[in-house]
Amino acid sequence: MDCTICAIHKNKIPDILEITNYWILRHSEIEKNCPGYLYLEPKAHIENLSELSVECANEIGSLFKKSGDWVEKNFSPKKIYTVSISEKVPHLHFHIVPRYTDSNIGLDYIQLALTSKIPKTQFSDLQFQNLSSIISNYLL
Repeated sequence: MDCTICAIHKNKIPDILEITNYWILRHSEIEKNCPGYLYLEPKAHIENLSELSVECANEIGSLFKKSGDWVEKNFSPKKIYTVSISEKVPHLHFHIVPRYTDSNIGLDYIQLALTSKIPKTQFSDLQFQNLSSIISNYLL
C-alpha cells in the first residue's frame, strides 16, 4: 500500500506542532500560501472514523481546540474551516484551513486551499518568513 501520509510519518515530519499518543498536528507545506493551514493526522494508518479507538477519538477534541486557539492567536483569520475528505489520500486526516479575506468563502475557498491555489499576494513575505519561528513556539 502506498500512503502519502504514512510515508511522511516514516521520514522526518516537517513543521510538527504537536505529537500525542495517537495524532500528529503539523503545518501544511509553504506552497499552500496559507499561514496557519494545519493537518491533523492519526499516527496509525486509519482510513475512516469507525476505525478509531476510543482513546484515539478522545484525543482529537483537545487537539482541535488547541489548533484553533493557536491559529487565532497567531494569524487572526476571519474564519477557520475544518475539512476531511480522505479521497485522494486514503488515510484519515483533517485540514484546518484559515480564511483571511471575503473574496472567496465556503466550498470555493476550501477548493482553492486544498489545491494550493490561494494567491500568495494575500499574505506578506514577512508572514511567511516568520512562520518557522511561530511554529517552533507552538508549545510555549
